[in-house]
Amino acid sequence: MPPDVSSQELEFYPIERMLLVGPLADVKPLANRAVAAGHTVALMIPESEIEGAETTHRVLAAGEAVGEDEFDVVLELHCVDIEAKAEALLYLEDALSESVPILTLTLSISTGELTREMLIPERVVGVCMLPPFGESKFVEIMATSHTDRAALRTSERLFESMSLATTVVADSPGGVLARTVCCLVNEAALALQERIAAPEDIDQAMRLAAGLPHGPLAWGDRIGLDRALAVMEGLYAEFKEERYRPAPLLKRLVRAGHTGMSKGQGFFAYATIS
Repeated sequence: MPPDVSSQELEFYPIERMLLVGPLADVKPLANRAVAAGHTVALMIPESEIEGAETTHRVLAAGEAVGEDEFDVVLELHCVDIEAKAEALLYLEDALSESVPILTLTLSISTGELTREMLIPERVVGVCMLPPFGESKFVEIMATSHTDRAALRTSERLFESMSLATTVVADSPGGVLARTVCCLVNEAALALQERIAAPEDIDQAMRLAAGLPHGPLAWGDRIGLDRALAVMEGLYAEFKEERYRPAPLLKRLVRAGHTGMSKGQGFFAYATIS
């Protein structure tokens, strides 16, 4: 169970200067929210994305070191590339002052698993949001038995300042919302693979009968099929249950680069802007 954080007054960490780490498509919308909330931000994005990055936010240059006291809080958002995620967390732990909380996205791996190799797991807080992050309305916050309660409360205050509601949940890949939605995407992919119905009919049935905002196949395309696959792979690795085994069709689409709306092709085809 997540630790009780409501019974005592805590001294919060400052949260004015914020570093966002991860692919530009993921960090940019949250950086926009943070700036609108009055925070100053900088981005640490993959080296391959730095040249020509379309953003008004400060982007750290390739090889630019992070100063020990340069930031008050870090939000790390790698999801698909777990190796890049691990490297970023180990670097940030070494570069930043021990007092700086590190918030890390737990879509595809649990907070506990991420902190196994870290020297100061107390300052790490897991966060889970359903992509695309520009449309997110709330954040699930996760902790391990080691997580400092003040860091947990600080993460709540940070997201609430960005007009994102928060809830504390137990530590698990995908949290509640992403797990549920990605399981729907995976099951719909199995139905499509087995030729039970056409993709349009699968989505229409789920929209009309279940009242979903999107059909599960179109929803997967909006999330990004590579991210949906990463969630399912994380759940399967964690629990080893057949219900979490990724659909072969989902894996084939991702291997082909057909990861959804942003690429112009997923379960459905989309017009691309030249």
